[in-house]
Amino acid sequence: MTFMHSYCAALVLIAPVAVAAQDALPAGIWTNTEDGYFAEEEGRSRPAPVMIEVGADGRWRGIDAFGAPQGEWQEGSIPGLAPREGGSGWQIDGSEIRRARPFTCWVSVRKFAAKPDGTPDWTFAGNLASFDQGGRVTIAGKGEAPDVSIRLRNVTWAVGSRNKPSLVLYVHKDDPERAESYSWASPDASLVGINLRWMQGSCTRMGD
Repeated sequence: MTFMHSYCAALVLIAPVAVAAQDALPAGIWTNTEDGYFAEEEGRSRPAPVMIEVGADGRWRGIDAFGAPQGEWQEGSIPGLAPREGGSGWQIDGSEIRRARPFTCWVSVRKFAAKPDGTPDWTFAGNLASFDQGGRVTIAGKGEAPDVSIRLRNVTWAVGSRNKPSLVLYVHKDDPERAESYSWASPDASLVGINLRWMQGSCTRMGD
């Protein structure tokens, strides 16, 4: 067999693997949170929410904003997945999806009752896993303090906005959509924190 014949035979074997690799998402959490957030402001229809987790073995499953599985692990192609039109990245049914970065957070909330000496008493919850594409964590007060949830986004603003992309930490108490307050940092920051006097916390990036 000539060198050219051997080379072509090798391409036949390699090509299916290369195509499969191009059609596979890297492991991690992928969401279309940012694509949907300002869709109506940009004159687009708001896409259906997408949150999926892709395992190191290529299997995938739906999750919710708290990272909880919404079904069993699946094998094979993700329905609607395709390279983005006119650019790098991925989309599902025409909606851009982005790979989330993992964060670990801690939250401390002031209790309703003070300590015996009259000074404020606080709850503490640590090692709270989240992600920066719409990830949420709820911290139950268990009757001792307000129930609180935090949310992370790596915000890309609507087309035409003069705001710059930002890593944003939101604090929610009674309304899951409207935040009590929020803080922000550079989109590539490794830490973002907040102190509202009645609660405080921070989130640290754990990887890319």
